[in-house]
Amino acid sequence: MGIPVNVAVIAPALQQLVAGALRDQFEQETATYNIFEKADGPEFVNGKGFRVPSYLRPPVGVHGISEGGSFNQPGAEVYDDMFVYPMNMSMAFELTGKTLRNAKDSSSMLKGLNGLMEKRMMALKKEANRQTFNDGSGARAFYASGTTTVTFTTAATANPGRTKGARHLEVDERYDVYDAALAVLRVSGVRILTKTATTATITTAVSGATADDAWVLSNSLFKMPRGLGHIVNNDTGTFQLQSRNTYPQLKAVVTDLNGAAISVQDFTKTKNLLISRAGVGKAKTVMAICSLAQDDALRRLGQNFKRWDGDAKIFDGSFDSFQHGSTVEQIDPDCDEDRFYLTVRSEIKKYPEKDIGLYDEDGNELRMRSGSAGYGSDAWTGALGGFWNWGAEEPRLHALIKRASITGLATQVSDS
Repeated sequence: MGIPVNVAVIAPALQQLVAGALRDQFEQETATYNIFEKADGPEFVNGKGFRVPSYLRPPVGVHGISEGGSFNQPGAEVYDDMFVYPMNMSMAFELTGKTLRNAKDSSSMLKGLNGLMEKRMMALKKEANRQTFNDGSGARAFYASGTTTVTFTTAATANPGRTKGARHLEVDERYDVYDAALAVLRVSGVRILTKTATTATITTAVSGATADDAWVLSNSLFKMPRGLGHIVNNDTGTFQLQSRNTYPQLKAVVTDLNGAAISVQDFTKTKNLLISRAGVGKAKTVMAICSLAQDDALRRLGQNFKRWDGDAKIFDGSFDSFQHGSTVEQIDPDCDEDRFYLTVRSEIKKYPEKDIGLYDEDGNELRMRSGSAGYGSDAWTGALGGFWNWGAEEPRLHALIKRASITGLATQVSDS
């Protein structure tokens, strides 16, 4: 049965939309989701996804011979395809008949209905931006302690997503709780009643809760697009239907600082490691995607080098940004607090089967809800969503610096 929505619920928002006075009281930027381009006309193979033709190993058989000697048996080069399979993110909505009937009156307070849909679209895209940094599991927070008032981890670990506390949870959203291995479902449909930056209040304690349990968007485990946490990685699993065990060149370069503070030499080392994997010149076009916390740490490195300028009357001890050679920052609050993703923008692409928008393949943007008796109702439903995934044609061109110190920095969980 649908969730009832009535004019009394949405009237305050709609009144403000008409007046053009609605003010967002939360951060909702989608910085990283927007920077990567669509893949240019890849072939779609049913059951596998978008095809990425790949040259995985060079030919072998080089040897030396004496005069009149025999050649060794040659070894052929290896060609095989990688595939990027589109995943989904969606959000349903419901409007009462009264809302729709009033929306037809241009003098009504409800003439801002289009603006309401815009806000829903923004909320969906914000979640898509958060998922851009994750591994496709749909995990939004990780348990640390507590019963009905749950505290979530903010400490950096080797895996992505652990530094945000409860910031990526939403009040009234529902979550499934899994063990740390994402193999055992502890409970489904846990609703968030209230939250702070690091805690959330729920109605009933989760039985058997253990440190690092994953709170996953309801019914979404491994159904979300795979982001930088999966692509820019050196794990040994399957990557775009190829094995990183078999082809280690599909791994990205990873520098693990293990809690040490970021420094300039960490960029030099990581970019040289990247060159050793990718080739000379390949590291000159990377950008460093990072959180505000690591931007804070990097700009502090230069404070002691700022000098008083002649007869200046204003003391400015700050730098506006950090740059390492041709590598510039791309700041996103949704990025893990401890990480830098050194990426080549043109080499990470979005593979869309359906761009984010209204589900209208049947020609309808709104459909009558069936009602409890199955004969219709005076309520109308619709949905926003898209099918896409992120992919990399050459993962060797990207690098990751992880587990940089976040002590005393401007993290999202320290802003409240």
